[in-house]
Amino acid sequence: MMNNVMPYIILLVMVGMLVIGWKNIVDYNKKVEVEYKQHIEAAQAFMEKEVYIDAVSEYEAALRLVPEDYEVAVQIVSLYKELNMENNYIAACENAIKADVTKPEPYLWIADSYIDSNDFGRAYDILQDAIANTESSDEISKRLIKIMGSYNIATCKVDEFKGWVYEDDSSTGYAAVAIDGAYGLLSTENTIKTECIYEDIGLLMSELIPVRNNGEYYYITEEGYRKLVPEHPVSYLGTFHDNYGAIKIGDQYGYIDRSAEEHHVEYEYAGSFYNNIAAVRKNGKWGVINNSFGEVTDFVFDDILMDEYGFCSVYGVFWAKRDGQYFLYNAQGDCISEGYDEVRLFASDQPAAVKKNGKWGFVSKEGEMVIEPTYEDADSFSLGYAPYCENGKWGCINENGVTLIQPEFDEIKPFSKNGYAPVIQEGVQRFMVITIYE
Repeated sequence: MMNNVMPYIILLVMVGMLVIGWKNIVDYNKKVEVEYKQHIEAAQAFMEKEVYIDAVSEYEAALRLVPEDYEVAVQIVSLYKELNMENNYIAACENAIKADVTKPEPYLWIADSYIDSNDFGRAYDILQDAIANTESSDEISKRLIKIMGSYNIATCKVDEFKGWVYEDDSSTGYAAVAIDGAYGLLSTENTIKTECIYEDIGLLMSELIPVRNNGEYYYITEEGYRKLVPEHPVSYLGTFHDNYGAIKIGDQYGYIDRSAEEHHVEYEYAGSFYNNIAAVRKNGKWGVINNSFGEVTDFVFDDILMDEYGFCSVYGVFWAKRDGQYFLYNAQGDCISEGYDEVRLFASDQPAAVKKNGKWGFVSKEGEMVIEPTYEDADSFSLGYAPYCENGKWGCINENGVTLIQPEFDEIKPFSKNGYAPVIQEGVQRFMVITIYE
């Protein structure tokens, strides 16, 4: 008999506990409601007396009880602004965002505060949060355009600058530079990585740097020690990446591995490997090989576009010229775009500049036209900026074609990841530094 009754007893106990639990919740909510009302009334009383410092304390106590009360959070923001308490003001704006993440105003208030103090990096970050969480607005766009158009000009301390390249996913890149005719490496941290003492230099990759010193080519470590020396005299040594560096022996190019073994010294030119492919020329025609020395494409091209270091595929695609036009190819050798009269190398994963019918536009890495050709001249996008030319002067646009930096320079090159771009201003080479990256 007892066994039959026991389930009912357990059920009654559970129902009782549930009722007690709900009663406790209701009682707590009533208590919170009473306390919240008391704090609001006290805050309003202080407001009437213009005792703002005490009013804000009462409002903050109310917000702690009901953190989702957006109107109270906004009232706190306005009081801290009235009190001119900047740190508290920013914190209050952040609490307003927590109260309702979809409201754009608190993001804009924080952004304006950072802009006023020239902290463009933080302003940019908070506006990106606004874009992610709120509906797009003209006010957000206006502020983004303002801060992205802010820059400084830094003195260029080198006589020659060959362009930044990053090794794979590294946050630090390098550029070959010259001072008084001698070459070294500049890092994207704007410091000389390798002293300018060499007759020629490549990039630091795979812990090796190709140099020419006293007429001899060899690889050094980043500390400057001799490390990898070709078995035969060479008249060119390329950047070492994807297990190989390009070499020139006599009139022919090939590759050297880390053991100084030479491979396929049979080309009229050999470019550097990146993403496991490189451009090579044979019998007057260009093709692409992989780092197993297999042919990715046939030797059918009149040209393959490369940078100053012999890389054609830093961003996983390459431009090749055939029948008078350049076409975009993926790393497997598949053509993925229509033909263009002239093209620029990709400067990032963002669109590259292309010329068609006498005007420049922009094409994505997938080969799709994203900005129609309307510009006098242009270079490729990076960091959301693309150099463009108007009436012989250069400025920058964003991916919506909106001018961020007015065209007043003789030349602007694409930006590196650290926010630096080589520019020529009044005939003098300098660096433009986007302030949000300083």
